[in-house]
Amino acid sequence: RPFVTQPKLKPTDLANAEWTVRPLSTGNIGLQNAIQATRHRIDKLLWVGTLAMSTDSLSADQRQEITKTLMDDHNCCPVMPTDAEIEGHYDRYCKQVLWPYFHYVVQADIQNMMYQNAAWEAYCALNQRFADAIVEQYQEGDIIWVNDYHLMLLPGMLRKALPRAIIGFFLHIPFPSSELFRCLPTRKELLEAMLQSDLIGFQTYSFARHFLQTCARILSLDATPTGIQMDSHYVSVGIYPIGIDVEALNRKRADPDVGRWVSMLKDKYAGKKLIVARDKLDYIKGVRQKLLAFEQFLIHHPEWQGEVVLIQIALSTSEQNEVRAHISDVVSRVNSKFSNIAYQPIVFLHQDIAFEQYLALLSSADASLITPLRDGMNLTSHEYIVCQENKCGPLILSEFTGTYGSFGACLRVNPWDYRQVGDAIHEALSMSQEEKTGRWKELYRSITANSAQNWASTLIGDLSKVHDATSRRFSAQIPPVDTRLVKKAYHSSKQQRVFLFDYGGTLVQHGQSTGSPGLARLIRVLELLASDPQNLVYVISGRTKANVERDLGNVPNLGLSAENGFYIKPPGEEWQQLFTKIDISWQPAVQEIFQYYTERTPGAYIETKDISVIWHYRTVGQDASYVAWQAAECQNHIADLVNKNFAVHVVAGTTSIEVLPNEINKAVVANRVLQDVQSDFVLSIGDDRSDEDMFGLLNKQEIPNVFTCTVGSRSTEAKYFVSNVQGVLASLEHL
Repeated sequence: RPFVTQPKLKPTDLANAEWTVRPLSTGNIGLQNAIQATRHRIDKLLWVGTLAMSTDSLSADQRQEITKTLMDDHNCCPVMPTDAEIEGHYDRYCKQVLWPYFHYVVQADIQNMMYQNAAWEAYCALNQRFADAIVEQYQEGDIIWVNDYHLMLLPGMLRKALPRAIIGFFLHIPFPSSELFRCLPTRKELLEAMLQSDLIGFQTYSFARHFLQTCARILSLDATPTGIQMDSHYVSVGIYPIGIDVEALNRKRADPDVGRWVSMLKDKYAGKKLIVARDKLDYIKGVRQKLLAFEQFLIHHPEWQGEVVLIQIALSTSEQNEVRAHISDVVSRVNSKFSNIAYQPIVFLHQDIAFEQYLALLSSADASLITPLRDGMNLTSHEYIVCQENKCGPLILSEFTGTYGSFGACLRVNPWDYRQVGDAIHEALSMSQEEKTGRWKELYRSITANSAQNWASTLIGDLSKVHDATSRRFSAQIPPVDTRLVKKAYHSSKQQRVFLFDYGGTLVQHGQSTGSPGLARLIRVLELLASDPQNLVYVISGRTKANVERDLGNVPNLGLSAENGFYIKPPGEEWQQLFTKIDISWQPAVQEIFQYYTERTPGAYIETKDISVIWHYRTVGQDASYVAWQAAECQNHIADLVNKNFAVHVVAGTTSIEVLPNEINKAVVANRVLQDVQSDFVLSIGDDRSDEDMFGLLNKQEIPNVFTCTVGSRSTEAKYFVSNVQGVLASLEHL
């Protein structure tokens, strides 16, 4: 990525300094390489980022000239925040608040930056600067891809300014469990801003699952394995493990300097086994724990004393920490204990090294020790495997890296278990060449299958699909149903006309009882519709057979369905089960969880049906916020303990949580009804999430006139909306 270079001057001298722009050719930067590898598939590309240098003393002319050069020659749009904003945003809020928490390090000291408003305000300000820059450059149809935790507020700011834009967000680091994330005072602001994206990507399944559970728990949202249904739109959530550009790395390996360094290392450490590692000098990276484990290895496997050297490269970071002092103590102790005049077990370099030297180290190693305490997709492990084309050295990898899920042939370790790590080092150095080669081949296949090109092209492709599926973003802006259009299609129909209605919340108000005036009006409407032999009318309810039969069983020629499609009663026939073998062994576990929350939630109760279990609650009165919190906790509890072990799904209503088998949904009934008729007119109306599968099915039918309507304007698969129950009845009477 192009960057601005400056001589080593004080910030106050920069106003008069000469500057140049050149491409950054060193390193193997994951995001940059991934985009460049797929550049031929992108019509136009614009990078938006900071300059990574002081900008306060730059004159207006310099700023303008730098911006013009980067825009014209390098497709880069520079954002120039103040030095104070950078310090508050990056050094304080990102690195002292978000980075530790997202890596499971809880800050408890009184200087914790979480509680300093200035750092948060700087984080907001810098995100707003990015939003302003993007809005200025945006053109209709552009896809905006926001990267990483530094810009978590940006999707929300962009959505406010560009409501029709396609926005993707990718988090490169782990997303923590809800137990940790809920400790952040700004938790709601961060989540709500991220959820203005069309697509949110994570490195691994566990990171995505943590995010979904956190949204359900903190924001009481309806989360599914593939996304989150919000009132205004649907947010897709995907898993996209990042990789490396193997071809680009191999070109860098072919540099003659790499070969010269390999020869020098071979001479210097002749007769020794070489273990290499390169990490940031950050507590999260577990360098101290790694060195302690290496000490245990030398103690418990004394045959390797004098035979193995660990070369640890430690890169400096901006975080303030005491890690270096602790690491120096361990290095000094181990070297004093096991060294002699010709041998030193640990070579510790607190500095970066040239990329050629880094590749030479990876190529010369007999094993690599990558043991962070928590990490995203650690690409050093990928680079090591590629560089081991000739030696096939084993990879020792922490189970807490995102990479581990894709690297089954590595030696997995718990970085906190020093004895286990030490034994893994012994296993790696003692492994036969045949086993090393077999493991390396499997790891290399995984790397080539999950390359940088595949990562970028898949994510961009999915964003393009979101761009095409405009109904997902604009479904909250669907038009009201045009009764004149429906009536025209109704009267011009030559085949069977099909009506598929939800019951509670659609045809009657929720909780409306038998004998009420509203129910009497509904029955008159249904009797008129069902009396026409050209009409096939079904009411598909989530209520029990008994309740549906009691309210509507006496309407002639009316088809009924109960419990969201488990039961069906065709006109003039008896009740039937659409499914014969359904597993309901999960019900006791769900009832136990619901009972726990019922005892602690005022006004809550449990309803057990033949095929589902519902927890009802109310969110009015002085206990409303507490009850809503309990409902979110209950839903999270169900997801943790039940969804993992049984084929069930959760339907979150306005004041209820229903658990039912995956096979049961209203689309099954709709499909059954349509199979038995030739139709050129379908009208379907429903009011909640349980109707979405039915709407989605009907919209795909090759039928001339399909009208899918939701009650109330919300995010939905339906094409139209009706304002309320009274509007539904009025529309049907109009026919």
